[in-house]
Amino acid sequence: MFAHIVGEPIRRFTLGIGGLFRWCLFRFLNAAIEDKYPKKLEYYLDQKNETVDKNGFNTAQKNFLAGIFLFICFIFLINKIE
Repeated sequence: MFAHIVGEPIRRFTLGIGGLFRWCLFRFLNAAIEDKYPKKLEYYLDQKNETVDKNGFNTAQKNFLAGIFLFICFIFLINKIE
């Protein structure tokens, strides 16, 4: 039970950060290259969307991977600064 109480906020935070990162990235790509990615923030923060894309992931799984990637990059950045 303790793992669920601690793990759920961490999972939600990772999904949220990953979704915000993906939204910012795709907004930049829409402006710089061509307008082909979804623009609504709700699409990137939707954790209940079970629709699997052509690459085999749903939105929550992509957000989780992006959040983990940002967390690892943040750890490397902290080690470089020290």
